[in-house]
Amino acid sequence: MKRALRWLFERVEAGFAAVFGQRLNPIPQLGSLGWFLFWIVTVSGIYVYVFFDTGLTQAWESLERLSRDQWYLGGLMRSLHRYASDALVVVVFVHLLREFALDRMRGNRWFPWVTGVPLLWFMYACGITGYWMVWDQLAQYVAIATTEWLDAIGIFAEPIARNFLDSERLSGRFFTLIIYMHIALPLLMLLFMWVHIQRHAHARVNPPRGLALGTLAALVVLSYAWPAQSQAPADLDRVPFSLGIDWFYLTVYPLLDRMGGGSLWLVLAGGSLLLSLLPWLPPLRKPPPARVDLANCNGCSRCFADCPFGAITMVQRTDGLAFEQEAKVDADQCMSCGICVGACPTATPFRRAGALSAGIELPDRSVAGLRDELIAATAKLSGPARVLVIGCSHDAGSRALADDETAVVGLPCVGMLPPSFLDFALARHHVDGVMLSGCAAHDCYERLGDQWVEQRIANERDPNLRARVPRERVAVSWQNPAQPGRLRESLVQFRQHLRQLGPATAMGAASGATAATTGERPAAWRARLAEFGRPVRWSGQAAAYAVLVASVGFLATRPAYTYLAEDQALLKLSFSHAGQPLKPCRRYTPEELAKLPFSERKATSCERGRWPVYVELDLDGQPVYRGTHEPAGLWNDGPSAVYVRFEVPAGRHRVVARLRDNGADSGFTAFAERTIELAPGENFVVDYRAAEGGFVFGLPAQQGAGTEVP
Repeated sequence: MKRALRWLFERVEAGFAAVFGQRLNPIPQLGSLGWFLFWIVTVSGIYVYVFFDTGLTQAWESLERLSRDQWYLGGLMRSLHRYASDALVVVVFVHLLREFALDRMRGNRWFPWVTGVPLLWFMYACGITGYWMVWDQLAQYVAIATTEWLDAIGIFAEPIARNFLDSERLSGRFFTLIIYMHIALPLLMLLFMWVHIQRHAHARVNPPRGLALGTLAALVVLSYAWPAQSQAPADLDRVPFSLGIDWFYLTVYPLLDRMGGGSLWLVLAGGSLLLSLLPWLPPLRKPPPARVDLANCNGCSRCFADCPFGAITMVQRTDGLAFEQEAKVDADQCMSCGICVGACPTATPFRRAGALSAGIELPDRSVAGLRDELIAATAKLSGPARVLVIGCSHDAGSRALADDETAVVGLPCVGMLPPSFLDFALARHHVDGVMLSGCAAHDCYERLGDQWVEQRIANERDPNLRARVPRERVAVSWQNPAQPGRLRESLVQFRQHLRQLGPATAMGAASGATAATTGERPAAWRARLAEFGRPVRWSGQAAAYAVLVASVGFLATRPAYTYLAEDQALLKLSFSHAGQPLKPCRRYTPEELAKLPFSERKATSCERGRWPVYVELDLDGQPVYRGTHEPAGLWNDGPSAVYVRFEVPAGRHRVVARLRDNGADSGFTAFAERTIELAPGENFVVDYRAAEGGFVFGLPAQQGAGTEVP
């Protein structure tokens, strides 16, 4: 599965790079795009909240007024809030699949992956509570389905879905509670987002400006072309037949009508557990972590600054040498990428006195071994344009380039190469040119390798490549692994370039002087590979954004979900009733009361515990429900709660309800029979209220619809 997904992502990424350019390629920027969309949702949500009214009817009216009277800004903000939230779901799941495909969650990368799992729950909780606040028919469906789903856990003394039985039971305080939740959950989500990136040094939380502006513009166009609207106002006395459901956030809700809430909880909890365990299925065989050699470490902190995973810290010196600090490697966070080796100024192949050993090294890939491998590989080369290709294990296939004129040396990451090795290879005339091959630009598998290499060559980051090294003989090629042909073409062009320069008989002191006098930054040589023209690139970008907004806009409300057939009604049996005590209460006589201390005197004594409530419901002479409900409370002394619902054909029905709460084996303590007339889409409730004499059929407006049987 990983190989198939990796193959797919590499080609999709290559396609986007062809029209967006690698710097603005949205696929490597999925994480930062998620942050950007979160801030769009936050800003637009704050604006909408200013005009939101927390009332049973005012909630729907205030949002409608905002969309109607202030369509140019308020309507835009409301639509941006909706569509950016949906786009966030798309970005998050594509990001998850890509990290899984690239295997960037195993080994020491488990922390961002595992902390990302609760972020999924937070994201959906934020979206679902947001739909409640609109209080239209979709919000009514989501509220009832969510509370029924929560009741399936079995931890509530009374079903919370009873709060939505009818319009009389719901108050404006409900919206106050939802607002608190809808504000608190994003704040907690933001906290987890911060935790999520803690093990990533120099984490990218802002996408490139061009990509951010393009994404925002696409969402604005969608918001004006297809503004988000409320559905019909909620009416708890009626049941909607079909709903324009948001399939990004509410996909699991239709499953509640086909599988029990408990089963769905098990599926989602099991899926979350499986996601959390994926980094260890199977365990990754990790190479040994980087090792610090204090005899060669001067505490310069360059390895600390360059480590992409925050695996290196600077601590107080422990060996007594005349340096203030030393590097310390956290083995649990080290990815053995070697980028710290490339940052170490002591990792120089020119050393003659003593054995070559850097201040920090990979135990299985020493600097001395790298120098020996370079010398051995280049000694076999011949021809007028000898090239040394230094590639990484995730590039576009540099090992396949080896021939009589090309030597290939592989590294875990090209960022592991100390710049002095480029100087060494050219100054000692081992080769006529060096080409560095790595992952696609701005998409290094180890996160920062390509950036640090570019900055070191351009003298923007220590340790830098000395000015005497002719940059025209140093090439870089950052290519997608799915495009090995572009890497080979880069090598062909580089070799032609070297032939034009002639043999490397003298180091480019003049080259360095020229760069210094002209004020230009010395940069590595790059091949000129074929690219699409601007009209084609712009058209491709427009098409990509159009596909995104069309998908988001369509799935935000379509296809419609049929909740109830148009010839059906909903019948609910729901009540909360305390059964009779297990033992009758005992009344004290005056003589007995006189013997008790004054503080303990009471007229009666009742033992804790009540009988379960058994209830039956028949429809047109057929049994539709039989159930025994245990009393709530630790001592089984609370009320027994009932909540069940049935879809029934609209029309006239004979309903019979029976209840037994005294622990008897037969007979009933309450009985009621009634003929009711159900309209299509009606929500009819059968309740039990002991204070009102027993079973109550429907709301006050519904109770006159049928004829009661004597």
